[in-house]
Amino acid sequence: MKHPQRASALWLLLILSVAACSNRLQTPEPRSIIVYSGERIQANGARMGQIEQWLTPELDRINLDPAFLIRIAAVQEGGYPWDTLEIVADTVDLTLLAAAADVEAAYLVYGYLRLMDEWGTLEEVLPEAEGQSGYGAERAILKRVAEVWLLGRSVFDTQPFGPLDELVYSNESGYLDEFIFATQGDRFSDAAVAYRAANPGREGEFRSWFRRTFQSEGPQYIRRSEEDPASDGPDGNQDSTL
Repeated sequence: MKHPQRASALWLLLILSVAACSNRLQTPEPRSIIVYSGERIQANGARMGQIEQWLTPELDRINLDPAFLIRIAAVQEGGYPWDTLEIVADTVDLTLLAAAADVEAAYLVYGYLRLMDEWGTLEEVLPEAEGQSGYGAERAILKRVAEVWLLGRSVFDTQPFGPLDELVYSNESGYLDEFIFATQGDRFSDAAVAYRAANPGREGEFRSWFRRTFQSEGPQYIRRSEEDPASDGPDGNQDSTL
């Protein structure tokens, strides 16, 4: 959106208000997104329309359903949505870079889908997750979050956000598994070992692709342990895309 401090509210309001109209408008034609390396994504209009149709009622539920609460606290350092996620009973807590208002909808969706997985109802809102658990469920969740962010970036002109741009590009380029294992390897160590054994060479291909696309040796927003006091990396709201 044109006003970053209000973009999240404007994006949500636009989606919900359009859906409320009796003569519903079609999803606007997506524009391409591009990073400084020149790597470009051109979203498919029909696909973005399907994602918007899925997203609208789910955002409505997130905003209005009293059965659960998703809270986002503003912080000064950007990161991936899973980094600080906590679920206690019916409440989900996440953190988000204070300057990244555009990203709120995608983070809400991630927290919401993780809660549905925790409750055992994920496949009711995400049919492609049917029969999945553990890594399979997380993969289905992140694929949908990537699609939601691509909708925002290509259709609703949301501002770049490094952590989710990495996710989108990885998903669209066929490297979603490698990205998840690179950023959540400790959480899915057994799945990572099995995947790499079945797909030799893919990790190296991913690193080469990531280097070309983001001019970095790998995902840039992995949280450092307290034992690794390295110099600060980039915040998530870098202007990485055009």
